[in-house]
Amino acid sequence: MTKNIKKIIKTIVILFVISTELFFFNIINMAIAEPNISERAIFELVNKERIKNNITPLTFNDKLTQSAINKVKDLVENNYFNHSSEDGKTFSSWIKETGYEYSFIGENLAKDFSNNESIIKAWFKSPGHKENILNRNFTETGIAVYDNVVVQIFGRPELMPLSLEKTIGDHLSENFILYINDQNRLMIHSEQNHLV
Repeated sequence: MTKNIKKIIKTIVILFVISTELFFFNIINMAIAEPNISERAIFELVNKERIKNNITPLTFNDKLTQSAINKVKDLVENNYFNHSSEDGKTFSSWIKETGYEYSFIGENLAKDFSNNESIIKAWFKSPGHKENILNRNFTETGIAVYDNVVVQIFGRPELMPLSLEKTIGDHLSENFILYINDQNRLMIHSEQNHLV
């Protein structure tokens, strides 16, 4: 019987040691696990701030999203944290590579934050990041999160001016060019031309 008791005690001790190790392993894993950061949440928080400031919310753009994905992977894989890469590649290069034609662009970066709200708070403490979030020129965005690094790219597609021509009598024509200026106002430029 003593042999059986020794076996039972030995088994209990082993189980206790294993369960203690598993407990501490889970605690350590929880401490180093990926923080709860998501593209969707950042998008919603940025638009919440824009709406609060009477600014039109941004929409997602696939090309800007792909630009952000490409950029965030490069940041992590090449171990740097800057708007330009170590080899001098500017953030606009990532955008051009996807074929996004823009009239305005901007970029916000974040690293090592534990949640979405803390990223937005930090961006609002930085004048340049806050300016990007509240910039009326931006209409679209792309966001990527990878290995606790966040890239948000802001953009406004390039707008081609609309040109109309009207003939006035036999000797005069007038050209109208419609475009949107940097304050989001529709502008009309007209020129009169004498016909030969």
